[in-house]
Amino acid sequence: MKIHLAAVLGVVIAGSAFTLYAAEHPGSEHPKAKAPMEKKAAMAQSVYVCPDCHTMAMKSGKCTGCQKDMKEMHVLGTKDGEALLCACGASCKCDAKGMKDGKCGCGKDVVKVSAKGMYCCTMGCPEVSDKPGKCACGMEMKKVE
Repeated sequence: MKIHLAAVLGVVIAGSAFTLYAAEHPGSEHPKAKAPMEKKAAMAQSVYVCPDCHTMAMKSGKCTGCQKDMKEMHVLGTKDGEALLCACGASCKCDAKGMKDGKCGCGKDVVKVSAKGMYCCTMGCPEVSDKPGKCACGMEMKKVE
């Protein structure tokens, strides 16, 4: 294999020229550089849970089993087919990182509810749906059987 000195010098000079250009023009990128993959921010999500049956639904109303009023709860995450929920509602910004001793970061109890029949992120993100699709992190949501 022969390496031509002129070719090597050409690559070095071109690289140096781009480096100088980039230093003088902040925000510029190499033309072949890929843009970083953007991750959608997870929004605070709430679901509705029956206080007795622990049936979960995406909309408020009455429980389909016992006809009690469903209670709004904030989704902290999902794990092993269960949703980790806090009673603080969708306006709260707490997350699973603040959980300690069965309490949410806001101080309310964390409740585990079966997500059977719902779609959850396989990475445990705080997102639950009654329809298939992608999570905010970009992963395909999987139906809990």
